[in-house]
Amino acid sequence: MAQDRTSTGKRIGRCLAALAMACSCAAWAQGSYPAQKVEIVVPWTAGQATDIAARVMAEHLSGKLGQAFFVSNKAGAGGAVGSMQVARSKNDGYTLLAASTGSVVVAPLLTETSYTAGDFAPAAMIAKSPSILITAADFPAKNIDDLIRLLKDNPGKYAFASSGSGSATHLMAEAFNLGHGIQATHVPYKGSAAALTDVLAGRVAYMFDTVASVSSQLAAGKVTAYAISSKERSASVPDIPAIAEVTELKDFDIASWIGLMAPKGASEQDMAVLEKAARDYLETPEAKAKYQNLGLSVSPMSNAEFQAVVEREVALYSDLLEKLGLKKQ
Repeated sequence: MAQDRTSTGKRIGRCLAALAMACSCAAWAQGSYPAQKVEIVVPWTAGQATDIAARVMAEHLSGKLGQAFFVSNKAGAGGAVGSMQVARSKNDGYTLLAASTGSVVVAPLLTETSYTAGDFAPAAMIAKSPSILITAADFPAKNIDDLIRLLKDNPGKYAFASSGSGSATHLMAEAFNLGHGIQATHVPYKGSAAALTDVLAGRVAYMFDTVASVSSQLAAGKVTAYAISSKERSASVPDIPAIAEVTELKDFDIASWIGLMAPKGASEQDMAVLEKAARDYLETPEAKAKYQNLGLSVSPMSNAEFQAVVEREVALYSDLLEKLGLKKQ
């Protein structure tokens, strides 16, 4: 009888040891992401804001997580080419998209992209890029009240520029105009540089443009900056008030964002690894300074909050495009 008890005890001991080893292996496997190099697809050309922001984060993640995070540029069709490639990739967490408002939210609403914002899962928000409402320095409106009054009192007389039809800066201006009852003509350009050139020359009255794009003109006193498009002021230009501060549009909050996203269905646990690594970095003075120099405001948040931002913007832009009568092409 004693021998049976000893034998049974040994069997139980072996089972417990095996169970402990299995649990240990499972825990190791669950915590092993990333176990290989990770590709970050940038759907724009090299040197663009999304590209630079992604490269800064890729460098940090490579050092922090011990695997190479490398950037591939797959530009074309307003960000749709690279975005589509990621949407169709395996959802194993090893192909990520350097996502932005334009490629993930706006493009599927304006063109037949074969993907939607719902085809991506949040991995890590990086930064937001608000835009500034500007005119040439000699435009006859020295503050935003003057500007709104002048535009409203002269319906159809003035034109506004954008970096392209359906671009973030185009839709910001349309939202601003609608909110204030302004009637102005839209003049789309192929990129913000050409649009800014004509605003400075006085051929077009006003536009929204990113902080990075207009920083040198601001410093040189060549433009008048009235307000910024985000709900809060930007650390890059803290003296410029938010539209929500100085106009009747108290809920105005439109700022392009840049973040990492994965194909839908990617492991939430793996994406949480990226979220934490990114958030920890974005809260450091080093990261804030690097992104501020790019005209970007770091925006550390949870992936649940990131998803809420995307869903809010899909609703916002869908409603705006419907009011403007802009349909898919």
